Amino acid sequence: MVRIHENLLPKKTEDREILNTIHHSLNLADAMGGCLWLGNRDQITLYVNSVYEKLSGYSLAECIGQPADFCFDEESKKIIAEQHKLRTKGISSSYEATMVSKSGKRVPLLISGSPTLTGGTIGIFLDLTDLKFLGRQEKISQQVLKNSTEAFVVLNKNRKVKLWTAGATKMLGYKEEEILNKSIDIIIPPNLENDNASLVKEVDRKGHIRNVETQRMHKNGELVDVSVSVTKVTDDKKRFIGFLIIYRDITQEKRTRNELQKRFETIQDAYKELGLQKRQLDYIYEIIDAAVGSDSLENLCKLIVSALCLLTKCDGAVIRLVNGDHRTLKLKACFGVTQKWLAKGQVKLENSIAEDAFKRKRAIIIDNIDSNKKHQGGNLVKENKFKTMILIPLFIQDNLIGSISLYATTPTKFRLIETSFLEKMGKQCSLAICSKLKCQKHKE
Repeated sequence: MVRIHENLLPKKTEDREILNTIHHSLNLADAMGGCLWLGNRDQITLYVNSVYEKLSGYSLAECIGQPADFCFDEESKKIIAEQHKLRTKGISSSYEATMVSKSGKRVPLLISGSPTLTGGTIGIFLDLTDLKFLGRQEKISQQVLKNSTEAFVVLNKNRKVKLWTAGATKMLGYKEEEILNKSIDIIIPPNLENDNASLVKEVDRKGHIRNVETQRMHKNGELVDVSVSVTKVTDDKKRFIGFLIIYRDITQEKRTRNELQKRFETIQDAYKELGLQKRQLDYIYEIIDAAVGSDSLENLCKLIVSALCLLTKCDGAVIRLVNGDHRTLKLKACFGVTQKWLAKGQVKLENSIAEDAFKRKRAIIIDNIDSNKKHQGGNLVKENKFKTMILIPLFIQDNLIGSISLYATTPTKFRLIETSFLEKMGKQCSLAICSKLKCQKHKE
């Protein structure tokens, strides 16, 4: 356990566990002379080291129990709040903030924050006060930069590389000696040059950008998904002297995010499929009720065409039944077509699409129906602007009962429809109509 007076130790067991789990790391930070802060899952301070005490002017006793941002200015508090959202997702990040010491001194900091395995957060602070000129950037806490998973890059005002850390080498492949004094454009993918120019303009206008997702090119030519933060750097006289850039590799993060999105879409599709199946069953039950109930044959046929229109999202539907002479099909109900359709009450069965479907005993899909010679309502099809038709034969064993024609103005409407479902629906409708016809004959 870190050496803290018993009165200052956390009351909660989980907070003590955080201290106990990473106390070796805290001692290491003290030995290295780094500025360190440790908080629990609620971002309440559990420990700060002596370097933090000296930098802030607050003692350990004054810090413990305080919010993580208690000694930062208002703008920094907003930034810290956003960064803490990342911790809850297990994400590390680096950002700039301004500490306000006990004496009122404003201290610019570069903060690298990481979640601990026990649910807390550990932060390493780098004092940027002595940042004077980009050519001396090697003096900026090499211990932190060399071991950071982020890539820290410093450019001069001409966008030439002046500092390239080990994290940058690991992420983008170039060794320090290979890229120093070269333009940062070497890692900009050609297809993102315009996007990068827009980012530079935004940095010029605002002075910084934070956590912008983009891509950079590895030495081997592969693209790396990164989150980039850029800050304009000025000297004591507020003169622009260069840029501080932090790249964070988000390849795994994006892969995980994409995988979660795919799973979400799969679940959505499953719910849609369940909903469709429920609607199909509901309509089948309604058709069966109408078949065995007191409804007329005409009402049953109207129910069938309206149900199929809603299930398939087609633009129009027509149901025809075989006349007693078995040579013609008589229109019994229609949905989504013009009134002129009703005038064509009968069509010939011989050499018709319905006859072809009956012989095959399966549904037929026909594109460009407006130019099909076997269709006996060419003008009606053109008037309704129908382009595709699905014809479902209605039959019991070898006896043709009729047909259902579904029409669509665009072929795409029928691409996701399973003909096996339509054929099963056709069989249900055949049984319902046959039952209703027998009932009518019995009454006569």
